[in-house]
Amino acid sequence: MAVSETLLSQAVAVIASVRGVQMDAGTLADDVILLAYVWPDDQEFKQAVSSVRYALELLVADHVEGTALKYGLSGWYSYHFQHHRRQGARADMRVIYRRVPEGIQIKGFGSRHLPSDIYDRLAQLGN
Repeated sequence: MAVSETLLSQAVAVIASVRGVQMDAGTLADDVILLAYVWPDDQEFKQAVSSVRYALELLVADHVEGTALKYGLSGWYSYHFQHHRRQGARADMRVIYRRVPEGIQIKGFGSRHLPSDIYDRLAQLGN
């Protein structure tokens, strides 16, 4: 089952509505599409979108902090979390961000495992 365009648009709106978050609109749309690729089931996709929104809210509120990245992503941080909160489950998602005076700037988010080149792709986007 593929995620509908309506659901994709709603997901973009949900994530874009988080106050204190800056993100390139094209990258946001690309990352939402990649979420749908990884979780093509509507309910799993909705859960992943909800988890992204919650992670962004935690980051903006400074309740959590990620790990500093190196090399082409120096100055950025990676925060890992679960797309579906389960006791004992490993973090299977990430958000790449940096703090800015207005909140946080997002370089990208998505599955930690698919696509496998996420860090390379984000490093090529520039600062």
